[in-house]
Amino acid sequence: MVLVDEQHGLDSVTAAVEACGVRVERVMRGMRTIVGAASDDAAIQRVQQMDGVASVREEKSFAVPPLHRDIPQ
Repeated sequence: MVLVDEQHGLDSVTAAVEACGVRVERVMRGMRTIVGAASDDAAIQRVQQMDGVASVREEKSFAVPPLHRDIPQ
C-alpha cells in the first residue's frame, strides 16, 4: 500500500509506481492510496524513494493448508 502525499498528483504517482515494477490493483482516491503487488524487494525500495510517496506499507500473504483429518486445525 502506497500513501501519496498532498503535494503530488495521484495519477502521476500511480504511473511512476507502475514504472517501478509494481502491478497496481486499486487506486483509492479518497484515501490517496495505491494498492498493488511487487514481484521483488527492489521495486518496493524504488517506490519508497520516489517523490510524492508519503509511506509504503508492505503486507505479506499467507496460506492455510487444506483441511485434512490428520492435521489439527
